[in-house]
Amino acid sequence: MRKLFIFICLVFISLDSFSQRLDHQLDTIEVIDLRIEIDNSQVQKLNKAQITALQPEDVGQLLQRFVGVSLKSYGGLGGMKTISVRGINGNQTGIVVDGFSIQNTQTGQLDLSNIQTESIEKMTLSIGGTQGVLNPISALIGGSCLSIETFESNFGMPAYQVRTAVKVGSFGQTDSYLALKVNKNRSFFSLMGKYREAAGKYDFEIENGNQLYQGKRLNNDFKEGFGGFSAGFRVGKSVLRLNDQFNQSDKGLPGAVILYNTISNQRLKNITNQFNADFTRFDQIFPFRIYASIRNEQLTYIDSTYLNTAGFLDNRYYNTHLINGFSFRKLPMKRRDLDSIFEIIEITSTNKSKLIYFGGIEQSYSLLNSNLPAILAPKRYQLKAVLGTEKNWNRSNLVLQVGEHYFSDRQSISGNNVERFVFTPFASFQTEKWKSFVGGLNFWAKRSFRIPTFNELYYNALGNLSLKPEIANQFNIGNFHTFYIHRNQLKFRLDAYFNFVENKIVAIPTKNLFVWSIQNVGKAQVFGVDFQFNHSRNFSKLKLETNVNYSFQKVEDLSDKNSPTYKHQLPYLPQHTVNADFSVVYKSKSGITISGLATSSRYALNENIDANKINGFYVFDASIYHTFSLPNAQSLRLSLNVKNLLNQSYSFVRYYVMPGTNFLISLNYAIH
Repeated sequence: MRKLFIFICLVFISLDSFSQRLDHQLDTIEVIDLRIEIDNSQVQKLNKAQITALQPEDVGQLLQRFVGVSLKSYGGLGGMKTISVRGINGNQTGIVVDGFSIQNTQTGQLDLSNIQTESIEKMTLSIGGTQGVLNPISALIGGSCLSIETFESNFGMPAYQVRTAVKVGSFGQTDSYLALKVNKNRSFFSLMGKYREAAGKYDFEIENGNQLYQGKRLNNDFKEGFGGFSAGFRVGKSVLRLNDQFNQSDKGLPGAVILYNTISNQRLKNITNQFNADFTRFDQIFPFRIYASIRNEQLTYIDSTYLNTAGFLDNRYYNTHLINGFSFRKLPMKRRDLDSIFEIIEITSTNKSKLIYFGGIEQSYSLLNSNLPAILAPKRYQLKAVLGTEKNWNRSNLVLQVGEHYFSDRQSISGNNVERFVFTPFASFQTEKWKSFVGGLNFWAKRSFRIPTFNELYYNALGNLSLKPEIANQFNIGNFHTFYIHRNQLKFRLDAYFNFVENKIVAIPTKNLFVWSIQNVGKAQVFGVDFQFNHSRNFSKLKLETNVNYSFQKVEDLSDKNSPTYKHQLPYLPQHTVNADFSVVYKSKSGITISGLATSSRYALNENIDANKINGFYVFDASIYHTFSLPNAQSLRLSLNVKNLLNQSYSFVRYYVMPGTNFLISLNYAIH
């Protein structure tokens, strides 16, 4: 604990010295963007218009559009969706919604199918560094960060808004959403609710060796409800926000169509509630944010046909996670636009080369209880601290950051205790375009860290108490260009990266989504290349846009030269992934989008042999929409989305076959 105490003292001593040094330097007003006008190659974005054009069902589908992301989807519809970013486990990707972290200590990776898209205004994936003025410290310290901004939890005009949507689709899918929001000069209040369900039965065919297997996907139904409220209040230069989100689901657990029988009746029920609160103060001396969250989650796994003395399984898990933290960004400030308090802040200074200081401290406490005697009632305490500086010049930007991550695990029943410190530095240097043939340059390096989840350590069917924490060392060099030719805008980005991962944790599904094999890969090496291309052209009434992303990832096991898996590609990580979108928008009211996704083959197990090979695939989707303008600032949008146009048989996870051609019709109504 001595190191921890010294680190905390250094942080607060630094805060005091910074505030004494800069609070009088406000002579000349010059408004600049905090992030400076550089096309940041570490950040990928989707705005509201792009999300509308793609017509996704959930965030998991949206993340397929980002370069460097490998998706695992277990059957589509309400099926579980998880990601890895640049060959690194998705548990190292922090998820922040409206400035609050969403974490699950039991399972680690959040099921991205549970994050809906109707209210999203903007979604960004930051690899390495992260955006945001006063984001949680866990977002700054992670390997990457998925940040989502909704219209429900921020100040903004107009005075009142109503958004509602109804969707009907294949396989018995129905979806309804309603949100209400009232804005006043110094406050806002919003309510939202959503319900969706699907029968989930669809025909499929899949190759198993030399045989073609045909059948119907069963045990794939779900019913799911969401609800929440948000409120915000301005008092002078301060903002107080309250937010509560609720989710309840009942899902069938479809097994692997080859390995598992179709008459099983396994179900997963989930009840989740997260309450968030924060207080943010903006002034000329010391802008800061204090935030807190409490998340309660009940997970129930039921198998009514399990062959034991009771004749069934009813396993229940109760997970509680508490977070509180403090973050600051020390800079001379003149005024503040509070409409989007986690995105852009306007500052004043006498010189663009002024130093900006940022940092903070966050602590969290997690505990897991269960009706199973094998669960040892684990408790986990974590402390994360960050201190950094940012320096802006006219055409470049430098960020230096140090971080410390401490955790302590204690098993209440056995009394065993494990604790560890990990140092997590980050450095980034970025320039604007130098010459037309050079473009902008970006260099960064980061060390990140993840602890095994409670399930990975303690779950009785798969727990591995010998698991070690996973540490990732990331290095990146990138180049980006923007050209204007007549009315055409062309953007190119190319990043080469090298990641060295110590004790990489790999999870491999076995018979169903709740039974996995967990193991450490002693050393893993990732070499990759990300390429992005964007073309857009505006006509008087028409806009054309093309986006193409290509990712190459070679993720090798370097643990043991004598092992049969030495230098083999790790499971479920394809070497090649391409996604492309082409859209046409007419008068900003009508549009059509064609999307494509292609991946090379991957392997289901560590050994790269034909028996473990999963074939690559390519799929195409299409969506079309039209918006009707109605009196009194009302609008009505009708859209049709057809997925898997070519009716391909494919799977992300072995034997978890995805649906064939299917459709989704959406009707959205809004009062602005």
